[in-house]
Amino acid sequence: MLRDYDLNLLTVFDAVMTLGAVGKAADKLNMTSAAVSQNLSRLREQVGEPLFVRQGRGLQPTQYALNMHKHVSEGLSAIRFGLETNASFDPATSTREFVIGGHAYFDLVVLPQLLQKLSDIAPNITVNLRPYEDNHFTPSQVLSEREADLFLSSLPVSHPSVITSQVTEEALVVVFAKNHPRIKGELTFQQFFAEKHTALTSRRFGNYMFSNLVDQPLPARKVHYQSDSMLNLMATASVTDLLCFTPKRLADMWAEKLGLTIQPLPFSIRPVPTFVCWHKAKQHDEGLIWLRDLVEDILNQK
Repeated sequence: MLRDYDLNLLTVFDAVMTLGAVGKAADKLNMTSAAVSQNLSRLREQVGEPLFVRQGRGLQPTQYALNMHKHVSEGLSAIRFGLETNASFDPATSTREFVIGGHAYFDLVVLPQLLQKLSDIAPNITVNLRPYEDNHFTPSQVLSEREADLFLSSLPVSHPSVITSQVTEEALVVVFAKNHPRIKGELTFQQFFAEKHTALTSRRFGNYMFSNLVDQPLPARKVHYQSDSMLNLMATASVTDLLCFTPKRLADMWAEKLGLTIQPLPFSIRPVPTFVCWHKAKQHDEGLIWLRDLVEDILNQK
């Protein structure tokens, strides 16, 4: 029966499974590593199955632990969210704080419009975007750990505790200074790869994403400047002869201000999808539903 188990042990087990190390779990839980190890030993005795095996200096979860964690993680998240969720939500009077996780790119294309909307309809609500790398694993961890209420991603998330909805697609273009010394008309395939380029140091819209969106092999770009900010890349392109590979949404917002020309890429490339992700335990959270609708409306604007 459930009352025969010490449920506090499950929070320790969840932390070790999520963070992948006893030391990291100890830091998060404000415990010693020895205390975490003792809790894992007690849990093993209660379930009657081995949970971890030694591998080098670390621990490797057994298949039993992996299967068990799927249910434990979802159950603990549901309990935490259930205790925290305020069922009654009125945006006009709410003082709630929301965190949106995702690539810093969304800070440029979502947050300004979202904050403008909030100033009119929800003046006491605050929203922050916390930047993360865009991969298959980060969103589920971030949402389960309550580090963010929503996660915006270019990759679908396949995790039983996370709901993922594709909202839109991002077309990609190239921008360059209006007074570029060599590009006077339509940019050709040969000229695109002959020119010098900017590049994003993170993966979204960077070299990793670039190579995964084309079906044919392409020459390597000559990258002469890198930054983790897409806006920095565009600003640099506006005062140099470098080309900048960027989402059309961002180019449309800044090209005129920065003195940039927008052109389609001279080869076939797939658009980048945008997914909105949230934890299944929060699917009935009225405040989160309201925020999600606002974010999706902004992303769907052309």
